Amino acid sequence: MTKHLSVVLPVHNEEKNIEYLYNELKEALKDIEYELVFVDDGSRDTSFSIMESFAAKDKNVKIVKLLSNYGQSTALAAGCEHATGENIVTMDSDLQHDPKDIMSLIEPLSKGYHVVCGWRQKRGDSFVKKGLPSRFANFLVNKMLKLNLHDSVGGMKAFKKRVVEVVPMYGDMHRYLPVLAKWKGFRITERPIKVRERKAGKTHYKMSRLFRGFLDLMTVKFFISYSTRPFHIFAKIGFVSFIIGFGIGFYYLLMKIFFGVFLMQEIASLILSVMLIVLGINFICFGFIADMISFDAISSRKRKVYLVEKVV
Repeated sequence: MTKHLSVVLPVHNEEKNIEYLYNELKEALKDIEYELVFVDDGSRDTSFSIMESFAAKDKNVKIVKLLSNYGQSTALAAGCEHATGENIVTMDSDLQHDPKDIMSLIEPLSKGYHVVCGWRQKRGDSFVKKGLPSRFANFLVNKMLKLNLHDSVGGMKAFKKRVVEVVPMYGDMHRYLPVLAKWKGFRITERPIKVRERKAGKTHYKMSRLFRGFLDLMTVKFFISYSTRPFHIFAKIGFVSFIIGFGIGFYYLLMKIFFGVFLMQEIASLILSVMLIVLGINFICFGFIADMISFDAISSRKRKVYLVEKVV
């Protein structure tokens, strides 16, 4: 018997798609124990009332209504928090994700994996508008964060609930859940899924999300590399600044000694040298302070830097 499953679905103005999706989900999951967690992310159409009708007749349906439109990551975080299943699947509510893929997606979770990414095969959406940006994002993730997956930034994933209990989701961080999960030591894999054409309504995807996603990627890179030892990044910047400043100052000192250069003519360069040296020292000091703050946060809150899989 498959363990209890929660399917989390962020919904924003999907009145023309939601009922068809609900019926598809019921059919795809009829042989297992499950719950559907619909998260209404500030819809302005009749999506919420339609979902209310589902909950009124189906005990497997739960609705989380957010006060406003907070975005997909926040909606997913809210849905996962209210999910009761040990296994969670996230998917879009615009019918582009096929509920028939859920069973193959959760299968690796019973074999020791913690996160399963949906690897999009036949895309029914625009290649230029969504396909190309997604491929570029996957390329950056694999190069910068060494994930080595074909498709880690898609919206359809399966994972153990324990994963989202220790991995933060804000901004567009839901896209980088596999990266953060791997950093925490969880086992990651992927399974092929298909992406269908949107049947009704308009896509909520905007090209500006690509830029925001890149900024979040930089945040993830910084978080993974320096969250527990911020001194390392501050010290690197500080030493580079100090060495450049010292090099400029030493150069003009030699010019004064051996060639008699009048230093007041180079006052701008000397001021730059002093500023770089002082800036470098400040960065190094900031690094020490940040390290102490990080250590205090870990110690006082008993924040673990490790996860235990089993105690025998």
